[in-house]
Amino acid sequence: MRLKDKVAIITGAGSGIGRATVIKFVSEGAQVAGTDVNAAALKDLAKDFPEVETIPGDVTTRSDTTRIVAETIDRFGKLDILVNSAGITARSLGPEADFEESWDAVIEVNVKGTMLMSYASVDSMKSNGGGSIINLGSIMSLVGYPTTLPFSDGFNPYPVSKGAVVQLTRDMAVQLASEKIRVNAVCPGFVYTALTESVTENPKIHETMCKLHPLGRLGEPAEVANIAAFLASDEASFVTGAAWTVDGGYTAQ
Repeated sequence: MRLKDKVAIITGAGSGIGRATVIKFVSEGAQVAGTDVNAAALKDLAKDFPEVETIPGDVTTRSDTTRIVAETIDRFGKLDILVNSAGITARSLGPEADFEESWDAVIEVNVKGTMLMSYASVDSMKSNGGGSIINLGSIMSLVGYPTTLPFSDGFNPYPVSKGAVVQLTRDMAVQLASEKIRVNAVCPGFVYTALTESVTENPKIHETMCKLHPLGRLGEPAEVANIAAFLASDEASFVTGAAWTVDGGYTAQ
């Protein structure tokens, strides 16, 4: 059990990669606080995993991020690990969403939310003598959308937001290294989650997406969670400032 006696906060814990990470961390012995803006999803998580401390909250609101960390420490006494998994795409907002509003919302959740949760967590990690922060990037942190997919006209906020997450990861890693806080990013390829469901249900688009990955398929949330567990563990003690692709070979092409 690689995370025995470790305390972790996982954002976006109600579904997708966040929920898979909760499940993986619990199986590895961690004490977990899961937070999500979706209270119903958290209720389902609590039903399945009563040992998890579920804390509704909005990562874009500073008072909420401060409260999430405080409630975690009140419950478990410390904080060792933060996984910033909360994220949205423009598709999450629906086709009626205004262009500028979509940009603001995606940047707010993906970039500001990651920053605020990290900012709220570092003092506790410093007092512990160190910790690990894992930010969820994307293959779109590293490359642009392919023209074979109808996802972007060159002005999609998602690649920009995830590129910023990786750069935030690097800067935090350098600045916090002296405090023994490691900061890394996980950059998944296309994964079967609620964020991709609206496009993977289209057989033609789904087939195109699969072919873009040399392994010939999309990823599963648990496969991303496995890498997050490694980066959170002491096995990754010399790993910081890295962007780990979990992408079936997508970015190797």
